[in-house]
Amino acid sequence: MKIRFARLTILLLLALFPLKLAAEAPAFRIGGWSEVVMSVSSLETLSKDFIEVGAWSVLAEGPVDPSAIRAWRLAETVKAEQVLLGNPGTETGFVRLVRFDTAERAYMRPNARAWESGGILDINIRVKDMDAKYRELMRRGWQAHGDPLQFSFGPFVVREWITLGPDGMSVALIERIEPELEGWPHFRHFSRSFNSTQVVRDMDTALGFYRDVLGFQQYLYHEGASKPPGENVLGLPYEAAMEVERKVWIGHPEGVNEGSVELIEFVGASGRDLAELAVPPNLGLLMLRFPVEGLDALAAHLSAAGVKIEQGPGLILLPPSGMARQISVRAPDGAWLDFYELED
Repeated sequence: MKIRFARLTILLLLALFPLKLAAEAPAFRIGGWSEVVMSVSSLETLSKDFIEVGAWSVLAEGPVDPSAIRAWRLAETVKAEQVLLGNPGTETGFVRLVRFDTAERAYMRPNARAWESGGILDINIRVKDMDAKYRELMRRGWQAHGDPLQFSFGPFVVREWITLGPDGMSVALIERIEPELEGWPHFRHFSRSFNSTQVVRDMDTALGFYRDVLGFQQYLYHEGASKPPGENVLGLPYEAAMEVERKVWIGHPEGVNEGSVELIEFVGASGRDLAELAVPPNLGLLMLRFPVEGLDALAAHLSAAGVKIEQGPGLILLPPSGMARQISVRAPDGAWLDFYELED
């Protein structure tokens, strides 16, 4: 009888537990970010680099709709032009270049060092033949804090070059060495963009937002300094690279490295905090856009968690996809995030 009673109890708990989960499950679903918006001084310069070096294509171009101007909290008199670029055959990881027709523009991360917090540091793109890309982009005026470097990162061996392109755009070009890269059928020169980095003042505060409020799941966590001292992709002095610990967390709504957010905290390296500059129409990596199912539920959830809704819910035109409802928020270190739900 005791065994039978125990089995009945377990069955009853199993029957009730999914109902409890369903009651507590959020009424919204966030996807990995689908595009990054860059505020640039010239659409032509950066477009040519992505097209001619990376073999990307133009997916949409033309004036920015007034709905997007309003969503960025800019005056109705501000005009802008845009170009949407993507790796042919892919459905995410796009780059939307926007040129605002206004003289009131500063740089979001002016002459910034990698360890200075605020806004978005870079986006990540996979490359083939790093040496050829390095030579061609250097010829076009791209710079960096160092040359391409091979190193181990978690379970991966990569070659990476964190570049500085026009308007201070930082693009981390990554060549996978080990294990062999699989599942990227449209990858020829530049892959789709798949990850974006933010330098944070305090990892716990940043995780409180991305993990605890937005529900992002961990893809990778790494903690430590360089061993031995020497060259590093972040531009730290050789000796300091061994002393300055880095906390690195990569998260995504489903715990994958596809439209993911990478957070880095430098422990023992201080600098400026540039969060206040990470707003439109300033030049640089302006925002990440995340597709959502259940936008109103997400907005209510964010408000209940004490997160300020900077704009919305409201309608915005996103060529070539069409109209979408969206809200905008800012992460604890200033990164501008846009959550959108396409209209039927």
